[in-house]
Amino acid sequence: MAATTIPARRRFLPVVLDSAPRRRVGLREMILLSGLWFGISYLWNPLALFILPGIVKDLTHPVTLHLGILTPTLNKNTYLAVLEGLGTIFAVVWQPAIGAISDRSMFAIGRRRPYIAVGALGVVICLSLMAIVPSFWMLFVVYSALQLFSNTAQGPYQGMLPDQVPEDQRGQASGYYGALQMVGLVSAAVVIGILVPSNLRWISIMSIALVIAVTGAMAVFGVRDVRTTRRSTESLGRSIALSFVLDVKRYPDFAWLMVSRLLFLIALVGIQRFALNFLQDAFRLSDDAAKRDTGYLIIIIVTVAAVVSLSAGYLSERYGRKRFVAAACLIGALGAGLMIFATTIPLVLIFGVILGLGFGIFLSVDWAFATDLIPKAEAGRYMGVSNIATASSGILAGFLLGPIIDIVNKGTTGAAGYRVMFGISAVFFLIAFFTLRPVREIKVD
Repeated sequence: MAATTIPARRRFLPVVLDSAPRRRVGLREMILLSGLWFGISYLWNPLALFILPGIVKDLTHPVTLHLGILTPTLNKNTYLAVLEGLGTIFAVVWQPAIGAISDRSMFAIGRRRPYIAVGALGVVICLSLMAIVPSFWMLFVVYSALQLFSNTAQGPYQGMLPDQVPEDQRGQASGYYGALQMVGLVSAAVVIGILVPSNLRWISIMSIALVIAVTGAMAVFGVRDVRTTRRSTESLGRSIALSFVLDVKRYPDFAWLMVSRLLFLIALVGIQRFALNFLQDAFRLSDDAAKRDTGYLIIIIVTVAAVVSLSAGYLSERYGRKRFVAAACLIGALGAGLMIFATTIPLVLIFGVILGLGFGIFLSVDWAFATDLIPKAEAGRYMGVSNIATASSGILAGFLLGPIIDIVNKGTTGAAGYRVMFGISAVFFLIAFFTLRPVREIKVD
């Protein structure tokens, strides 16, 4: 029996009852359901890669601390780590809570839709303010608000896939999710990394605001939402408190997968976050040249990732998800290890192909693997919990790697700190591989 929208007056904002069985999802719906991932990717990746490093560089200057025998210098990598690390705490704290709240929401227009609308609008406003901030601390306030609004949309949005897609289509849906993220990354690399010069940064920021407005509208108006008909017997406070609690005994496989995801993403985010500074410092490039070459690197990584993303999602349905995630970890370790020896721009781009292969496999399969291992009635909450691993990786990568890069760079000639960063990232990829061992391939109802 196919789920139908209710009633005719809801055609503008279509909903389906939570009691209705999940029906098969067609190509058009699959793309609409995954569309906001394009916007989220177009938002966060260029912001971290191209925009924030430039703003931080313009608004800060080196500060040397005198701590006894230690005299570390706070430079651009450390400032960037503080900004993104502290700001990302909002993602860790807020996304699981708002995901759990949306699970129990009983709005007539659907349980996820209102949060996506408010979050997308808030993101557009924060981006407009970011284009004119006069100081580092004002940037920090605006960036924190941006995280808050983005996660207001993203937490509930993550629950839409397990809400509506039947189990036998989740690998396919995860492939579209991964592919649209890749397209968002490539689009941002071309527009923001290559076409728009550094002195016209406001155009880049406004392009992100436009993309979020369009893809947010697609999710709000183009995707059917689930309408909750059964009131939760649990108090709101308890639901929010539980949003930060993972029942490790009941769902140990999900817990171990999240540990592996955290470690994998610490490595990947570390490489991504400091890529522009690495190219600028290691090869003595100008701002625009570094931005351009970072754009080329991202295009190569993402193009390779996009090619494998859809196929890996499909193949994981047949051959199992665990082996694909494990392969992604090993490929990532190889790519990061080779980056240590990248002494020319062409070598950086060649080794980027290997990183892209691991990234594409991981992105398309790990998410589907996670949806297999969570209770469907609490999808918003558990996908929010999964974001603790995702968001924490940014905090840990920044606070761990940023100061290390600056300290090593200060004590050496050249850019040795970035080589150390690649080595540490390779180790994290390998540890992520070993922490997959306890994970079983099961499907939780």
